[in-house]
Formats: sequence, C-alpha cells, structure tokens
Amino acid sequence: MAVLIAVLAISMFFMLKPQQAGEAPTVKIRVGLLPIVDALPFVVAEREGLFQKEGVAVEITYFGSARDRDAAIASGQIDVAIHDPVGALMLIGNGVPIKIVGFVCCLSENESNVGFYYVKAPGAAQVRKVAISKNTIIEYVASKLVKGDVEFVDVPSIANRYQLLIEGKVDAAVMPDPWGTLALLNNATLLAKHRDLVVLVASNSITSTPEGRRALEKLITALNKAVDIYNTDPAKYRDILAERLNLPAPLRQRYQIVWRAHIAQLPRDVFNDASSWLLQKGLVKQQLRYEDCVS
Repeated sequence: MAVLIAVLAISMFFMLKPQQAGEAPTVKIRVGLLPIVDALPFVVAEREGLFQKEGVAVEITYFGSARDRDAAIASGQIDVAIHDPVGALMLIGNGVPIKIVGFVCCLSENESNVGFYYVKAPGAAQVRKVAISKNTIIEYVASKLVKGDVEFVDVPSIANRYQLLIEGKVDAAVMPDPWGTLALLNNATLLAKHRDLVVLVASNSITSTPEGRRALEKLITALNKAVDIYNTDPAKYRDILAERLNLPAPLRQRYQIVWRAHIAQLPRDVFNDASSWLLQKGLVKQQLRYEDCVS
C-alpha cells in the first residue's frame, strides 16, 4: 500500500509540475506569415531554435497573399498570424474570432527602417494619380500621407503598383518597404514616409484557455529574444532573410533591415484611429471596443 501511495505521489508531481523551458510543449501554435519584412522575428527565432528553447511548438506556414492568410485565419487553419491593425480589426469587426495579442512594431520611426513610402514616379512633374490598395492598411496610411486633390487608383498587387510607378503610368504610389526602397533606387522621389504598423493576432481558441495563453507568452518571449539576437549581428541573417522574405534581387546584398522593436500591448491611440477610420469607411458595422478586440 505504501509503495502504491508513493507511486501515485510521484505521478501527481509530474502531472502538476509547471512546464519548464526546453520541455515538450503541450500546445502547438500554427502560425501564418506572409514572406515580408514584418516576419523577421519569426525567421530569426526559428533559425536559432528559440521556440524549442522556450518550450513552445510552432508550425509556420507562408502564404502567397494576404487574402489566403486571412482565409486560413477565418477557417481555423492557423492559430496566430502577423497582420496590421486595420486588417485585423476589419476581420474582428466582421465576426472572425480572433484578438490582437501584441503590437509588433512600431511605436516610433527609429524602431525600424521598414515602413510605408509615398513616392513620386521618376519624371513626374505633378501628382494627380496615386496607386494604392483600397480598403487596406495602404489606403489607411495614404489617408495620412497624401495631401491635396488626387485620384486614388486601386492596384492591390504591390509588384504591379511598383511597375506602374516606375513606368510612369501613375504619378505616385503608396507601398510598403522594401518596395519603397527599391523605387528610390530607381529614381523615384520620396514624398513622405509612415512608420510600420504590425500586430500579432491569435484565435480565440488559443487566448481563451490557460494552456493557450501560456503558449502565447512563450512565443512572444522567443520573438523578443530573436530581436535582441538579430541586433548583435544583423549581417549574419542577411541571406536567410533575403530568401524567406522574398527580397527583390537588387536589394539582397545591399539592404539591411533595422528592427529594434519588442512586442508590446497595442496602444489605444493606434486602435482608436484605425477603428474610427474603418467605421467611417463603412468597413465595420459599428464602433469597435478596445476591450473586445485586444487581449
């Protein structure tokens, strides 16, 4: 009887013992990414084995378009994704069961050289037609950067927007980096720049359980450590970032990403401005509440 009690006590100890870093994780997090610069912390964390060291199982899938990623979020094929505040709040406002669980970047311009560029086409004398992607973060940023009476031309594809700009078929364009940097290298003129706006979203099935929340904490710890490791030797990661993030060929050996931001709570002013813009545009049906959207 004493032996049985001892065996039971040992079993209970291992069942109740908190999971330590490096132990087998109990929750797998399926992450959806686009091959863009905002995925940098994930690329470095995966390369350095930081997810395993923190004790969280992470399965990363890269999607070819934001539409495919959003479909995967809505259908429950992935649990966590890198997004932007406008797109994330649009999903939430339209009933997709996710929450914003972190502000990845950027509180200030100096946290990253990545951002949104408003650039004038080579040789353009005036700006009358501006290429954007309507009903997205690009149009939201354009509403901040573009002044005066202009016509917005809807060009969802970044590559197509860039090509129209360089060929002079539009007078200007708003686009994310590194396409903005590439445009400047090809004689475009920088008119204005906006800091990057990146959030981490997670499904309610993850945020609603203690195990899921612990796994998210470990994930975020690994990503923040990845940022610190990256900054000790950014050149070390140049090749893998160029490969994973589909950097345009002319930039692969000359473009070094600056990324200093740790993941933080989404600032209320960023939330309020983005949600108000969405309501004004009719892209959500009612004013969103911070407490309902941010975990």
